[in-house]
Amino acid sequence: AEEAEAARTRGAVVLVTLRSFPEDLIADLERSLAEEFAVEVRRHPEVVPLPKETYYPPRKRYRADRLLDFLETLPEASEPGTKILGLTEVDISTTNEPHEDWGIFGLGHMPGRAAVISSKRLRRRVKDRAHLTRRVRITALHEIGHTFGLPHCPEERCLMQDAEGSITNTDTASGTLEPGCRAKLERNAPLKRR
Repeated sequence: AEEAEAARTRGAVVLVTLRSFPEDLIADLERSLAEEFAVEVRRHPEVVPLPKETYYPPRKRYRADRLLDFLETLPEASEPGTKILGLTEVDISTTNEPHEDWGIFGLGHMPGRAAVISSKRLRRRVKDRAHLTRRVRITALHEIGHTFGLPHCPEERCLMQDAEGSITNTDTASGTLEPGCRAKLERNAPLKRR
């Protein structure tokens, strides 16, 4: 039964390093994405420069929505069942009314093919490397959850709980999907044979 389960997947997630991202955090994401979402995780073969058109000079940030558009132009994004996760250390932002440029941890199309996370804001008041690793993991899993069509969840410890602009919810999340979100994932993206 375990072998049959291992031969089933929801597709693939391709990790794309945008300018730079720590190797130990990438390795952790490879494991955690495969475990939580039953996806094949691959790395894009090259480190990708941040596109100039995604930079927002007034706040010295990169626009996450433009980064998602860019990630969707990569060849892997056209592969059926494949999600692209951009990983960066620079500050990223989006529009969050009434704020034209709001700094964020990550953003994912819902549903969609692309998501991006940044470790920049996740480093604030971090206790140690394990704490940072956990924050990065939860943020990445959350944004990939959006690409599978999972909305924010009202359950207090669910992986899909809205961060609401604060790191507190990320720090208190369980790191896994609660039963209601798990059921939505199974409906939206059932496991298929490889």
